[in-house]
Amino acid sequence: MSKSGCEIGMKATLTILLILMLVPVLPLLADSPGTIGFQFLRTQVGARPSAMGGAFLAIPGDVHNVFYNPAGIMAIKERSAAFSYLNDLLDFATGSVGFVQPKLGPGTLGAGILYKDYGEFVKTDITGEEIGTFGANSIALSAVYAIEPYPNLHAGASAKYIRAAIDNYSADAVAMDAGVMFTIPSQMLTFAAGVFNLGSATSAFITTKDDLPFNFRAGVSKRLAHLPLLIGFNVYKYSEEIWHGAVGGEFTLTDYLFLRLGYDNRGRDLDVGSTNDHFAGAAVGMGLLWRELQFDYAFTSYGEMGSLNRFSISGRF
Repeated sequence: MSKSGCEIGMKATLTILLILMLVPVLPLLADSPGTIGFQFLRTQVGARPSAMGGAFLAIPGDVHNVFYNPAGIMAIKERSAAFSYLNDLLDFATGSVGFVQPKLGPGTLGAGILYKDYGEFVKTDITGEEIGTFGANSIALSAVYAIEPYPNLHAGASAKYIRAAIDNYSADAVAMDAGVMFTIPSQMLTFAAGVFNLGSATSAFITTKDDLPFNFRAGVSKRLAHLPLLIGFNVYKYSEEIWHGAVGGEFTLTDYLFLRLGYDNRGRDLDVGSTNDHFAGAAVGMGLLWRELQFDYAFTSYGEMGSLNRFSISGRF
């Protein structure tokens, strides 16, 4: 191996070791007394991951790894893209675009856009007189890169620029995500861990800069040997919140049709005593593969608060 190749390998090794050492303690370092802003970053992205309850941290080879675990894009072998749309609660519109280009340098390159439009609101003066309308929206742009420093060990990181705007006011932030995945091929078993939204605001709407919704996640996935079922399980913690867990499964009904089920126990936080709350956090969805395109749908229950419908289309080109 050349000197430059050895240096690249050594840097990659040090990067992995640093991530593995920091992952267990970062949730403690991230606790902050400030106000948590940029809440749209908590949105589940994509119909396939959402139908599995968001338990997607340890499932590689999907374009949505751009948002769930940057290490996962290393398993993508062809140039791919995905588009998702969500009609959110209160008719907020949320969309995402992901792109992955493999074999670029020693690793794989990805990019992502997450956008939320809160619609139009009536603007009034101090007397309550209507003087027009104003809008509000948020966007996050991500650049992702993943490598394989050792066989079956993938590591990735993403740099993000985040902006939220309300009328003529705006706030900006920069952050990073970092994740690792380790697969045991003979067992069809994958372990993963990652930190997300590690960063800070660079400007404020007025004077106070909001904190980012930093979170730590760990997970495992397993493809069963004698049943066409892929299972994912995650645990996660946001700053100043308790631990939560999510579990999901994907049944391969045929080579072209998939059924997905999931549950995120954060749905318990939405319980207001209604009978509808029994299903809060539960999700179900379908996937259809047609030629080089995959069409996915997910339905997620928020109990008495309502439900969400997500649509995604992804493909290779």
